[in-house]
Order: sequence, then structure tokens, then C-alpha cells
Amino acid sequence: MSKSKIMIVEDESIIAEDLADSLKTMGYAVVDIVSSGEEAILMAAEKQPNLILMDVMLQGKMDGITAAEQIQSSLQIPIIFLTAYTDNKTLQRVKATNPFGYIVKPFEERNLHLTIEIALQRHHYDPITLLPNRSLFISRLNEILSHKNQASLGDLCKINKPHKYQNFPKIPIFYISLDRINRIKVTLGSKNGELVLCNIAKRLKESISCIEILARLEAAEFAMILNSVEQKQDAIDVAQSILDIISQPMVLEGYEVYITASIGITFYPLDDIEVDELLKNANAAMYHAQQKGGNNYQLHKSEAVVISLEQMALETNLRNALKRSEFQVYYQPKVNLRTGKITGAEALIRWHHPEKGLVSPAEFIPLAEETGLIISIGEWVLRTACNQTKIWQEAGFFPFQIAVNLSRRQFIQRNLEERIIKIIQEVDLKPNNLELEITESLVMQNEKAASKIIKSWQEFGIKISIDDFGTGYSSLSYLREFPFDVIKIDKSFIRNITADSKTEAITIAIIQMAHSLNLRVVAEGVETQAELDFLRKHKCDEMQGYLFSGPLPKSKFEQLLKEGKKLV
Repeated sequence: MSKSKIMIVEDESIIAEDLADSLKTMGYAVVDIVSSGEEAILMAAEKQPNLILMDVMLQGKMDGITAAEQIQSSLQIPIIFLTAYTDNKTLQRVKATNPFGYIVKPFEERNLHLTIEIALQRHHYDPITLLPNRSLFISRLNEILSHKNQASLGDLCKINKPHKYQNFPKIPIFYISLDRINRIKVTLGSKNGELVLCNIAKRLKESISCIEILARLEAAEFAMILNSVEQKQDAIDVAQSILDIISQPMVLEGYEVYITASIGITFYPLDDIEVDELLKNANAAMYHAQQKGGNNYQLHKSEAVVISLEQMALETNLRNALKRSEFQVYYQPKVNLRTGKITGAEALIRWHHPEKGLVSPAEFIPLAEETGLIISIGEWVLRTACNQTKIWQEAGFFPFQIAVNLSRRQFIQRNLEERIIKIIQEVDLKPNNLELEITESLVMQNEKAASKIIKSWQEFGIKISIDDFGTGYSSLSYLREFPFDVIKIDKSFIRNITADSKTEAITIAIIQMAHSLNLRVVAEGVETQAELDFLRKHKCDEMQGYLFSGPLPKSKFEQLLKEGKKLV
């Protein structure tokens, strides 16, 4: 295997040079020596080392801890801290970064070597299943393929004939995704989800004897390289065995749980000779298996790749968007129709993709729901919006209430009440400054559970609004049964309010009914002066819409607050 690449961040040149000499003696490659945190961030991105040795105390404005936080969040490179001394506060900051090691200067070579090897081991193996991770899998795949005389195969690539590799031994590469495992995480908790992953990993290692390497790539996805086969059918037989092994029941908290899988299969060198392309092929074939309902295997076909590549890329990008800070919270003002003043905002997520630009929520929110990513994304939106609201209140923009949507997947997750209350407490936001928006259909899915959750929030002081009223069940009885605070009239009513007498009558009835139940009424999607005049005439309480302002990034919304913009 190639030498591990290490970068040294140390502002004392003698120590740095001694350290570099020791590392070279141990067989490591020193890719760079830098002396400041700012330079460390730049060179880490350029050199892409396998490991960084980072001095805690550095000259300049940025210390090693701050530099490490930025490098880990953007590049996920393991870091070992170096220091001669430190106080307790600094030590706690170091621990908060979850470092891969901590070495006190002056160091012994033996301890240095051991710490580095443990760090590299941790970095190459999945901490839950203890299987190799993606980086080690790709490295191992490169090694395996290089032993198969890739140079001569490269010459054969010049021959444009479909059957050119038919007589070569074939190396099967499997991409395995567990179907709908997020249901287990949501209903039984993430710990049980991890138990499923470990159980499946153990079954595969113990039952499939022809594995070269089995790895966990991410989430509920595994990859596998098999020993070379003469016929495709040999690999197909293994795939069917894997489906049978995975589908055997397991017991979690007294429940018998069944798991299925989708498997994509590609062959080296029949389908390709490049590692990246082979993984892409196997992944695309796995998506094809998912599209057929799961619990099956599919072999790589070029047409299947064309169909699923776009969706596959979108999901991959979506999984990385949160840790790459590609999401932003936009704020759409809510305006009091009596005073014309801004009273709060609705928090709305936007995805700024580095290549595609702004991705429509209609495109990625359904995928986030399907994959379960909406839970972590939704929690990030809630925390970000609450924190920003607290900042604006402290700047003098008060009273101010923030409204945040809850999705179906969020609403059914375990301990939802406690999770939201914990965020409010951590941000130190008054509970009555948060309004949670839920839809009619979400409430009606499980009335008993919904009532319990809503009442616990209201006892804590959180406000609850029923979103898109009139588009779902529209049952007047549940407005009396559930302790809502706000009704939001859907924009489909507002859009036709001046042109359709039925819509006009229904909207008036909704406003009057809500007020009789002491509920506040917010009209969504107000775009014309005629719509505004109608809502004012019939004493609607608040509005949102492009007539006043669309959703805005934080800085532009803040400018509205500073200018004191009012609805006239």
C-alpha cells in the first residue's frame, strides 16, 4: 500500500523539522509543513493529506483548534493535536472537536507512531459495524484491479467490440442498500437502526465465503467485492443468497422485524476498468433495483444508468449538502393587517448547490422525506431559525415570532416533543416566540398521538398553527378538539378570492369560525391589492405574500427590520 500522507502544522521550525524527520523514518510521507491556522486550511484542501498533526497554540489570529474545526467540517481529515501544555478550558475545546489523538510534547517516537496508526485505523473503519469504510474500500478495489494486469486490458479497450472481455475472469462488485430501514429508526430509535446494520454486517461476513472485502459506505449502504468468477451466474447466485440472508427476521425490543435489500451488480472488466465508473455502475443498478420495489438484484445496464443517474446524484448531493453548509434559511415576513408592521416570519429552507445553483424545494423536499434526511434537515432549520430569532430580538426587533414547518417524517419520530423543547432551551428562546406549523392530514393520521404531542408543546408555551387549512380534511370538529393557536388559509383560496363567489364565502366563513374559537388567522400567498383589501375588510389578522415580500435571505430580511418597512 502507498505511504500515508501527513501534514504538520507547527509554528516552531525546529520542532517541525524534527517531527518531519521522525515521520519519514517511520515510513510516512510528509506532504507539507505550515506554521499558521489560516495556511493549514488552505494547504489541507490542496494537499489532501491522510492525517494532520496540529499544534494547539499557533501564532496569528487563528489557533490550531479553530483551524481543526474548519478542516474537519469541510474536508473530514483526521487530526491529532500537539501541545506542550494547556489549561482546562483549552482542553475542553480540544475535546469538543473529537480529535483522533492528542500528543504531549516532547513526544516519544513510539507513542507518536502508535497514535498515528490508531488514528488512521479509526479513519478507515466504520465505527458502528467496524467494517472498512468508503475510502478503504476504494483503496482496496484499486489494489485488486491493479493486480489484474490493467495495462494489457487498457490496450484491449481500443478494440471497439462488445465481446472483447467475455473470456476474462470477471470480478463482481456489489452495491447493497437496505430497504426502508429509516422506518425502524423512526419507530424504534436510531440505536436499533445501528443494531440492524451490525447484525446484517455480521450475517454477511459469516455466511458469504467468497468475499474479498465488505464495507459500509454510508447510511444503510454496503459494498462488496467478490473473488473473480467465470460466469455471471455465479455472482447472481451469491446475490440471491445475500437477499435470503438479509431477509431473515430479527427481534428488536420484542418486535420481529424484517429487512430487505436492493443489490446492484457490475463486473470488472466487462462493464468498465475504472474504479469510479464501476462504483457508479453498481450504484445505478442498485437504484434500478429500488425502483422495482426493492428486495431484488439488478445487473448493470447502460440504459438503467441513464434513467437513475440524475436521481442518484441528487440524493448523494442532498446527503452531503448539510455538512457542506449548502442549505440556507430564508425568511418570509408575516405582517399584522391592522398595524402594517412585521410581527415575525416563516422559516423556509433553500438549497444553494455549488454547480446547479438554487434547487427548488419541490425537487428535494420529497426526496428528503423519502430517504429520512428530512429529520436532520428539519432539525437544522429549526435550530437555525430559533437562534436567528433570538439574535434579532436581542438587537431590539421585538416582539418577533418565528414559524417553522414540521414534516410528516419529523412528526412521527421518537421523542419529538423533547427534541424541540431541548433546542428552544439551548438557544434560550422564549417558547411563545416559536410557532410550529403542521398540516391537517398530518394531524388526522393519528389523532390520539397528535393531540398528546400538541398539548405537551402548548403546556410548554409553544404556539401551534394548522397549515394550508382548507386543502385537507377540513373537519371543523378537530379545530375544537385540538388546541391550535393559528389557522393559515391556503393560498389556493386567496388566489381566487376576488373572482369566485364560493371561494369568497368560504374564506369569510373560515375567518369568522377561527375568531369564534379565539384562533388567529394568517392568509398565505397574498399578491394583489384587491386580495389585501378583502382580507382587511373581513378582519383577517396577518398575511404573507409577494405583495409585501417573498422569502428573503437573512441579510435582506434584516434590512427590512432595520428600515421598519410597513404594509400600507
